[in-house]
Amino acid sequence: MSKNINLGIFCALAFVLLALLWLHTGKLVPPSGPDAIWFHAGLMALLVGRFIVEYRFTKPNDVFVNCLAVFVSVSTLSNPPNAAWWETLRWSALMIGSVALFLGWDPGREARLENNPWRRATYQIVTRLGRAEVIFSIVFVLALLSYFDVNEPRTRLFAITWALFLLVANLNLEGVIRHRRTSRGRRIIGMAHSLLAPSIVFCRRMPGEKVRLHEVVGFMQAGSKQCHCLGLVIGERSSASETRVAVALINQTVEEADINDRSIMVEVSAKECEVFAARDKNITLNELRRVVGTVARGTNISRIKFEVFGAPAISAGSLLQVKSGPASVYYQVFEGLIDEEASLRESTRAFVEGEAEQVGSWDDERGGFETHDWVARERAPVFLVGEDQPAPAYELKADEITLGAVPRSRYQVNACINDLILYHTGILGVTGSGKSFLTFRLIEEAAAKGVKVVCIDPTGDYQKYLGDAVMLDRKGACRDFLDSADHNIGILETASFSETPIKQARSMASLCLDWCKKQRTAEEVMEPKPKVLIVLEEAHLLIPEWNFNPQKSLQEEVNKTSQIVLQARKYGLGFLIVAQRTANVTKSVLNQCNTMIALQQFDETGFDFLKNYMGAFHVKSLPNLKPRHGILVGKASLSRRPVMVHFSEQIRELREDAAPSMPERPNPKQQAVRAENAVATSDGA
Repeated sequence: MSKNINLGIFCALAFVLLALLWLHTGKLVPPSGPDAIWFHAGLMALLVGRFIVEYRFTKPNDVFVNCLAVFVSVSTLSNPPNAAWWETLRWSALMIGSVALFLGWDPGREARLENNPWRRATYQIVTRLGRAEVIFSIVFVLALLSYFDVNEPRTRLFAITWALFLLVANLNLEGVIRHRRTSRGRRIIGMAHSLLAPSIVFCRRMPGEKVRLHEVVGFMQAGSKQCHCLGLVIGERSSASETRVAVALINQTVEEADINDRSIMVEVSAKECEVFAARDKNITLNELRRVVGTVARGTNISRIKFEVFGAPAISAGSLLQVKSGPASVYYQVFEGLIDEEASLRESTRAFVEGEAEQVGSWDDERGGFETHDWVARERAPVFLVGEDQPAPAYELKADEITLGAVPRSRYQVNACINDLILYHTGILGVTGSGKSFLTFRLIEEAAAKGVKVVCIDPTGDYQKYLGDAVMLDRKGACRDFLDSADHNIGILETASFSETPIKQARSMASLCLDWCKKQRTAEEVMEPKPKVLIVLEEAHLLIPEWNFNPQKSLQEEVNKTSQIVLQARKYGLGFLIVAQRTANVTKSVLNQCNTMIALQQFDETGFDFLKNYMGAFHVKSLPNLKPRHGILVGKASLSRRPVMVHFSEQIRELREDAAPSMPERPNPKQQAVRAENAVATSDGA
């Protein structure tokens, strides 16, 4: 029962007690003397303890106070009747109070959460014996037996009054009172208890009542017959003594709806819902059904913590929405944990808490997410953005591509292909994570934009999946490829040449850089345009870290490649670094990558490196990423902050025949000689 109702019951029963006192003594002044113990340590103490101090539940500290009061009161008695019983009560009270004092000592959170059956059993015994209605009832009964004649009508009246007090203390009068103040036939579900946010109310559910998730309920004041607002059930919290229902008000704040501790949560009919809908065309029941929790403490600008209600379909990468004024700020789930908090009656309440990193507010002009610069409001509703929610339409510019979407949503993740090339990009992930197919997609997108793509492939797989590629399998083939107008994807398989892969990578980088320098125009001095993209597959074989270099003499070759990468951008030359582990790849090149796509990884060295791009919170999620899922961050992304992406599905068929070799371009002198020979042959004939 609520505090106000308990206070009202206390006043009413105190009046009954004073009437009993007047019948017994003819006065309203509390009596004195040993026989008065029935009043001050009996019925009056029972009323104060039960309805004022322990109106919700009994704590160990309450037991200690009750037992101390009994011990002191009994100690004032001198040679009372039934002395042995009084002494037993006196020392029993002292013992129970001592144990309660020990239980009241806070042992720390970890100790509280331990499953200690002895402590729990002791707690249950002590709080039951030491509660006001038990221990003060023992004092009262023993006082009747010691100082009154049990055969007198007055004694029977005392006993009836005591029984009345216990009956009232154990009746659920609140439900009765609420029901009598409400219109007949209306089912009362619960009563307003506390406010969680400007539009969310916690209600204490009535015993025996049930509610469904997303059920529409109404609120009315005690004594009223009409609902004044509607709400949607979004979750429950359960503890040892009660269940609280979280309700999101529909298009009203708590202040506008005038919700207070006298408000009653009731069922509503379909007709009442229609009346409210006709009155307010902006009712958004479907939107409220997407509420999965509320913002919790520990939230900051970059990240929210939220308590989860019910069992929504949330997983890593899910997109969440929190409203901040007129704007909507989006967050991606990266972590979930089960926590516990101390609850009533020495129990604990387990709940699920999620953590989500800010993605930002959607920018219609940019085609991505823009950083939001303030913290979410505490206890603000958290909405789940699902695949059934439409995303803002965005028309890609000529140099932009869609890499995929935010997992389980329609929000596209877009990138600038020119920035992917010019500012260099790294794709990192273990075998089977999807990095090869993503690389093939970027190669084809770059080629479609007119960029020459040179793939240095130690694996031999590229020609099997890139249908429009030609093989650079002879000396001079790369120069012919760069000058060709017919081919945009060339593959250099390192196994085709006797030189080490490290030297081949350096030679190809030098050749492409020289070609780009010759093709550079005056306009491109200020605004470089991508001309060539070099793909370094299995980069640890082409540009290894110094301590993984198979021949120390080749370290200078790696250094030269690093110098080329450093100056490549201004000439329109870009690099795409594809690797499984960052530990084996020279950081001189990786550090030049202004865009990073991280797929599933387990390497601690890689984690340390990626923390410079996306922070420890995102890196922590990398081992749990699914295939074809990754985190995009950097210059080329149209979103300012790191975002988890479900990359677009691809269907690729293995090429049955080998890729053709790059056609050899005839030498002009050789062409002239051949023409003269042809003429001479014709004249001779």
